[in-house]
Amino acid sequence: MDFEPAYSRYPLATVNQRLGALIIDLLSCWFISELIESLLSLDRSNPLRFVIFMVTWFIFRIFTAARGQGQSFGRWLMSIRVIDAEYGKTAGFAAFFKREIFVFVCSLFLIETITSTLIVFAWIPFAADAAFAIVDNEKRQAFHDRISGTISIQSRKGFAIDQKLGKLFNQAGQQATKLYQSRQEQAPDEYGAPRSKPKRRPRTKSRPPQDFDRDDDRNYASPYADPYAEPLEDLYNSNTSKSAYKGDVNNFDNWNKDDDRDDYGDRPNQDLDQEPYQDEPPVGRSSGRRPRRR
Repeated sequence: MDFEPAYSRYPLATVNQRLGALIIDLLSCWFISELIESLLSLDRSNPLRFVIFMVTWFIFRIFTAARGQGQSFGRWLMSIRVIDAEYGKTAGFAAFFKREIFVFVCSLFLIETITSTLIVFAWIPFAADAAFAIVDNEKRQAFHDRISGTISIQSRKGFAIDQKLGKLFNQAGQQATKLYQSRQEQAPDEYGAPRSKPKRRPRTKSRPPQDFDRDDDRNYASPYADPYAEPLEDLYNSNTSKSAYKGDVNNFDNWNKDDDRDDYGDRPNQDLDQEPYQDEPPVGRSSGRRPRRR
Protein backbone atom coordinates (compact mmCIF):
# COMPACT_ATOMS: atom_id res chain seq x y z
CA MET A 1 0.00 0.00 0.00
CA ASP A 2 1.50 3.29 -1.11
CA PHE A 3 1.63 6.14 1.41
CA GLU A 4 0.89 9.69 0.24
CA PRO A 5 2.61 12.41 2.32
CA ALA A 6 0.66 15.23 3.91
CA TYR A 7 2.22 18.04 1.84
CA SER A 8 0.64 16.52 -1.30
CA ARG A 9 -2.78 15.96 0.26
CA TYR A 10 -3.47 19.40 1.80
CA PRO A 11 -3.42 22.88 0.27
CA LEU A 12 -0.25 24.62 1.38
CA ALA A 13 -0.30 28.09 2.92
CA THR A 14 1.18 30.94 0.90
CA VAL A 15 4.20 32.94 1.96
CA ASN A 16 2.06 36.05 2.40
CA GLN A 17 -0.27 34.24 4.81
CA ARG A 18 2.61 32.92 6.88
CA LEU A 19 4.30 36.31 6.96
CA GLY A 20 1.04 37.97 8.05
CA ALA A 21 0.58 35.47 10.88
CA LEU A 22 4.16 36.03 12.06
CA ILE A 23 3.74 39.82 12.10
CA ILE A 24 0.47 39.56 14.07
CA ASP A 25 2.04 37.25 16.67
CA LEU A 26 5.16 39.40 16.94
CA LEU A 27 3.18 42.60 17.52
CA SER A 28 0.90 40.85 20.00
CA CYS A 29 3.80 39.47 22.07
CA TRP A 30 5.60 42.81 21.94
CA PHE A 31 2.50 44.73 23.07
CA ILE A 32 1.79 42.38 25.98
CA SER A 33 5.42 42.32 27.14
CA GLU A 34 5.63 46.13 27.01
CA LEU A 35 2.37 46.38 28.96
CA ILE A 36 3.71 44.05 31.68
CA GLU A 37 6.98 45.98 31.86
CA SER A 38 5.14 49.28 32.26
CA LEU A 39 2.98 47.81 35.01
CA LEU A 40 6.07 46.54 36.83
CA SER A 41 7.95 49.81 36.16
CA LEU A 42 10.98 48.01 34.75
CA ASP A 43 13.96 49.87 33.37
CA ARG A 44 15.23 49.37 29.83
CA SER A 45 18.45 47.88 31.13
CA ASN A 46 16.68 45.36 33.35
CA PRO A 47 17.29 41.73 32.14
CA LEU A 48 13.81 40.77 33.30
CA ARG A 49 12.46 42.26 30.10
CA PHE A 50 14.04 39.43 28.13
CA VAL A 51 12.36 36.83 30.34
CA ILE A 52 8.94 38.47 30.00
CA PHE A 53 9.15 38.54 26.20
CA MET A 54 10.33 34.89 26.07
CA VAL A 55 7.45 33.71 28.27
CA THR A 56 4.95 35.64 26.21
CA TRP A 57 6.36 34.15 23.01
CA PHE A 58 6.24 30.64 24.47
CA ILE A 59 2.55 31.03 25.40
CA PHE A 60 1.48 32.53 22.08
CA ARG A 61 3.59 30.57 19.60
CA ILE A 62 4.18 27.19 21.29
CA PHE A 63 1.69 26.33 24.02
CA THR A 64 -1.38 27.84 22.34
CA ALA A 65 -0.43 26.37 18.94
CA ALA A 66 0.18 22.88 20.32
CA ARG A 67 -3.16 22.90 22.17
CA GLY A 68 -5.11 24.62 19.40
CA GLN A 69 -4.50 22.16 16.53
CA GLY A 70 -1.41 24.00 15.30
CA GLN A 71 -2.93 27.51 15.33
CA SER A 72 -1.66 30.52 17.22
CA PHE A 73 -3.52 33.81 17.38
CA GLY A 74 -1.94 35.06 14.16
CA ARG A 75 -2.43 31.74 12.38
CA TRP A 76 -6.08 31.68 13.43
CA LEU A 77 -6.64 35.14 11.94
CA MET A 78 -5.00 34.00 8.68
CA SER A 79 -6.74 30.56 8.68
CA ILE A 80 -3.57 28.44 8.57
CA ARG A 81 -2.22 25.68 10.80
CA VAL A 82 1.04 23.74 11.37
CA ILE A 83 1.07 19.95 10.92
CA ASP A 84 3.60 17.19 10.46
CA ALA A 85 5.00 17.04 6.94
CA GLU A 86 4.75 13.25 6.60
CA TYR A 87 1.72 12.07 8.54
CA GLY A 88 -0.46 15.19 8.56
CA LYS A 89 -1.15 15.21 12.31
CA THR A 90 -0.80 18.25 14.54
CA ALA A 91 2.82 18.90 15.55
CA GLY A 92 3.77 18.32 19.20
CA PHE A 93 5.63 20.49 21.72
CA ALA A 94 9.05 19.25 20.60
CA ALA A 95 8.39 20.15 16.98
CA PHE A 96 7.04 23.58 17.90
CA PHE A 97 9.97 24.21 20.24
CA LYS A 98 12.49 23.38 17.51
CA ARG A 99 10.87 25.55 14.87
CA GLU A 100 10.32 28.53 17.21
CA ILE A 101 13.90 28.84 18.47
CA PHE A 102 15.14 30.37 15.24
CA VAL A 103 12.08 32.63 14.86
CA PHE A 104 12.34 33.79 18.49
CA VAL A 105 16.01 34.77 18.18
CA CYS A 106 15.34 36.73 14.98
CA SER A 107 12.31 38.48 16.54
CA LEU A 108 14.23 39.42 19.67
CA PHE A 109 17.06 40.89 17.60
CA LEU A 110 14.51 42.90 15.61
CA ILE A 111 12.85 44.34 18.74
CA GLU A 112 16.15 45.29 20.41
CA THR A 113 17.43 47.11 17.29
CA ILE A 114 14.19 48.79 16.29
CA THR A 115 15.34 52.18 17.61
CA SER A 116 18.85 52.00 16.11
CA THR A 117 20.42 51.81 12.68
CA LEU A 118 20.91 48.04 13.04
CA ILE A 119 17.24 47.62 12.11
CA VAL A 120 18.38 47.33 8.49
CA PHE A 121 20.33 44.15 9.28
CA ALA A 122 17.57 42.71 11.51
CA TRP A 123 15.42 41.90 8.45
CA ILE A 124 18.13 39.78 6.81
CA PRO A 125 17.42 36.58 8.86
CA PHE A 126 13.70 36.85 8.08
CA ALA A 127 14.42 37.33 4.38
CA ALA A 128 16.76 34.32 4.33
CA ASP A 129 14.19 32.17 6.13
CA ALA A 130 11.42 33.17 3.69
CA ALA A 131 13.71 32.50 0.71
CA PHE A 132 13.70 28.77 1.52
CA ALA A 133 9.88 28.70 1.32
CA ILE A 134 9.83 30.66 -1.93
CA VAL A 135 12.30 28.34 -3.63
CA ASP A 136 10.62 25.14 -2.41
CA ASN A 137 7.58 24.70 -4.69
CA GLU A 138 6.76 21.21 -3.44
CA LYS A 139 6.52 21.68 0.36
CA ARG A 140 7.01 25.44 0.85
CA GLN A 141 9.13 24.76 3.89
CA ALA A 142 11.09 27.61 5.40
CA PHE A 143 14.34 27.03 7.28
CA HIS A 144 12.62 26.60 10.67
CA ASP A 145 10.11 24.15 9.05
CA ARG A 146 12.91 21.95 7.80
CA ILE A 147 14.46 21.84 11.26
CA SER A 148 11.22 20.62 12.86
CA GLY A 149 9.84 18.62 9.91
CA THR A 150 6.56 20.58 9.73
CA ILE A 151 4.55 22.36 7.06
CA SER A 152 1.92 25.10 7.09
CA ILE A 153 -1.40 24.39 5.39
CA GLN A 154 -4.63 26.30 4.85
CA SER A 155 -7.49 25.56 7.24
CA ARG A 156 -11.21 26.15 7.27
CA LYS A 157 -11.01 26.98 10.94
CA GLY A 158 -10.14 30.61 11.40
CA PHE A 159 -11.18 34.17 10.71
CA ALA A 160 -9.64 34.41 7.20
CA ILE A 161 -8.82 38.06 7.70
CA ASP A 162 -6.80 38.24 4.48
CA GLN A 163 -9.78 37.19 2.35
CA LYS A 164 -12.16 39.51 4.17
CA LEU A 165 -9.80 42.45 3.85
CA GLY A 166 -9.37 41.65 0.16
CA LYS A 167 -13.15 41.66 -0.37
CA LEU A 168 -13.48 44.88 1.62
CA PHE A 169 -10.83 46.66 -0.44
CA ASN A 170 -12.38 45.32 -3.63
CA GLN A 171 -15.81 46.64 -2.68
CA ALA A 172 -14.31 49.99 -1.69
CA GLY A 173 -12.60 50.20 -5.08
CA GLN A 174 -15.83 49.38 -6.91
CA GLN A 175 -17.75 52.00 -4.93
CA ALA A 176 -15.08 54.59 -5.68
CA THR A 177 -15.24 53.71 -9.38
CA LYS A 178 -19.05 54.01 -9.46
CA LEU A 179 -18.91 57.34 -7.64
CA TYR A 180 -16.34 58.67 -10.09
CA GLN A 181 -18.38 57.53 -13.09
CA SER A 182 -21.56 59.10 -11.68
CA ARG A 183 -19.78 62.42 -11.21
CA GLN A 184 -18.43 62.25 -14.73
CA GLU A 185 -21.94 61.67 -16.08
CA GLN A 186 -23.41 64.55 -14.08
CA ALA A 187 -20.65 67.00 -15.05
CA PRO A 188 -19.17 65.81 -18.36
CA ASP A 189 -16.02 67.27 -19.81
CA GLU A 190 -16.44 70.26 -22.09
CA TYR A 191 -14.60 68.44 -24.87
CA GLY A 192 -16.69 65.30 -24.50
CA ALA A 193 -20.05 67.02 -24.07
CA PRO A 194 -22.38 67.05 -27.10
CA ARG A 195 -22.80 70.32 -28.97
CA SER A 196 -25.88 72.30 -28.17
CA LYS A 197 -28.15 73.21 -31.07
CA PRO A 198 -27.92 76.85 -32.18
CA LYS A 199 -30.81 79.06 -31.23
CA ARG A 200 -33.14 80.03 -34.07
CA ARG A 201 -34.04 83.65 -34.59
CA PRO A 202 -37.70 84.33 -33.91
CA ARG A 203 -39.85 85.44 -36.82
CA THR A 204 -40.75 89.12 -36.94
CA LYS A 205 -42.77 91.32 -39.25
CA SER A 206 -39.68 92.90 -40.74
CA ARG A 207 -38.08 89.53 -41.44
CA PRO A 208 -40.25 87.13 -43.43
CA PRO A 209 -39.64 83.38 -43.25
CA GLN A 210 -36.96 82.10 -45.58
CA ASP A 211 -38.08 79.90 -48.44
CA PHE A 212 -35.52 77.37 -49.61
CA ASP A 213 -37.75 75.66 -52.15
CA ARG A 214 -36.18 75.27 -55.58
CA ASP A 215 -39.39 75.25 -57.62
CA ASP A 216 -39.19 76.49 -61.19
CA ASP A 217 -42.72 77.88 -61.01
CA ARG A 218 -41.64 80.82 -58.92
CA ASN A 219 -43.86 83.87 -58.64
CA TYR A 220 -41.74 86.67 -60.05
CA ALA A 221 -44.53 89.17 -59.56
CA SER A 222 -43.64 89.27 -55.89
CA PRO A 223 -41.53 92.28 -54.92
CA TYR A 224 -39.05 89.96 -53.17
CA ALA A 225 -38.59 87.86 -56.30
CA ASP A 226 -37.94 90.59 -58.92
CA PRO A 227 -35.33 93.11 -57.72
CA TYR A 228 -36.06 95.52 -60.59
CA ALA A 229 -39.78 95.76 -60.05
CA GLU A 230 -39.80 98.47 -57.42
CA PRO A 231 -37.12 100.80 -58.94
CA LEU A 232 -38.69 100.76 -62.40
CA GLU A 233 -42.16 101.27 -61.04
CA ASP A 234 -40.99 104.26 -59.04
CA LEU A 235 -39.19 105.59 -62.07
CA TYR A 236 -42.18 105.38 -64.34
CA ASN A 237 -44.47 107.03 -61.83
CA SER A 238 -42.06 109.96 -61.25
CA ASN A 239 -42.16 113.18 -63.30
CA THR A 240 -38.40 113.52 -63.69
CA SER A 241 -37.01 113.83 -67.21
CA LYS A 242 -33.73 112.12 -66.43
CA SER A 243 -33.46 108.39 -66.92
CA ALA A 244 -31.63 106.12 -64.50
CA TYR A 245 -30.73 103.70 -67.26
CA LYS A 246 -29.05 104.26 -70.59
CA GLY A 247 -31.12 103.38 -73.56
CA ASP A 248 -34.42 104.19 -71.91
CA VAL A 249 -37.18 103.38 -74.31
CA ASN A 250 -39.37 106.35 -73.44
CA ASN A 251 -36.61 108.92 -74.02
CA PHE A 252 -35.34 107.39 -77.24
CA ASP A 253 -35.34 109.83 -80.20
CA ASN A 254 -36.88 108.53 -83.37
CA TRP A 255 -34.65 109.82 -86.17
CA ASN A 256 -36.99 108.73 -88.91
CA LYS A 257 -39.73 111.13 -87.79
CA ASP A 258 -37.41 114.17 -87.55
CA ASP A 259 -38.11 116.42 -90.59
CA ASP A 260 -35.15 118.72 -89.90
CA ARG A 261 -32.57 116.03 -90.70
CA ASP A 262 -31.37 114.99 -94.13
CA ASP A 263 -30.92 111.57 -95.57
CA TYR A 264 -27.65 111.11 -93.71
CA GLY A 265 -29.26 111.80 -90.35
CA ASP A 266 -27.55 115.18 -89.92
CA ARG A 267 -29.09 118.54 -89.58
CA PRO A 268 -28.52 120.70 -92.70
CA ASN A 269 -26.27 123.65 -92.53
CA GLN A 270 -28.55 126.66 -92.86
CA ASP A 271 -25.71 129.03 -93.67
CA LEU A 272 -24.59 127.07 -96.76
CA ASP A 273 -27.03 126.71 -99.61
CA GLN A 274 -25.04 124.11 -101.45
CA GLU A 275 -25.17 120.53 -100.63
CA PRO A 276 -22.05 118.78 -99.25
CA TYR A 277 -19.80 116.83 -101.54
CA GLN A 278 -20.85 113.33 -102.27
CA ASP A 279 -17.32 111.90 -101.91
CA GLU A 280 -16.60 113.62 -98.62
CA PRO A 281 -18.23 112.79 -95.29
CA PRO A 282 -20.84 115.23 -94.19
CA VAL A 283 -19.74 118.10 -92.04
CA GLY A 284 -21.44 118.56 -88.76
CA ARG A 285 -22.70 116.25 -86.13
CA SER A 286 -21.89 112.62 -86.72
CA SER A 287 -24.75 110.27 -86.98
CA GLY A 288 -25.04 106.91 -85.50
CA ARG A 289 -26.63 105.59 -88.67
CA ARG A 290 -24.63 104.30 -91.60
CA PRO A 291 -24.98 106.24 -94.88
CA ARG A 292 -26.97 104.72 -97.62
CA ARG A 293 -25.19 103.38 -100.64
CA ARG A 294 -26.19 104.76 -103.98
